[in-house]
Amino acid sequence: TILVCTLVLILSVINTGVLPKTNMLGIDKIVHTIMYFGMTLTLILNQTSYLHEKITKTQLYFTFLFPIGFGILMEVIQHFLPWRSGSIYDFIANTLGVILAIIIIIATRYYRHE
Repeated sequence: TILVCTLVLILSVINTGVLPKTNMLGIDKIVHTIMYFGMTLTLILNQTSYLHEKITKTQLYFTFLFPIGFGILMEVIQHFLPWRSGSIYDFIANTLGVILAIIIIIATRYYRHE
């Protein structure tokens, strides 16, 4: 989990001007969604043995709130970096990744125990 959070932190603050440019519309938002999806899955898998333990409401709340708070913090930090800019659309993409991961976690747990 620490490694994934560190990777998201680094990717959030580096100068993206050195990265290759792409003409794919919305690729930035897709990357944000994937990063926060991965962070959320990592958090829940780190908290519980996914195959054997029940996921508690507290674990789900933490798994939802931590990446959301982390995403807000990253967008605020980016606002103060001259080579980056904070964006509400990036925050929405981050949140979408978190929500998709939570939905998948809940759905797979529900169907696995039916």
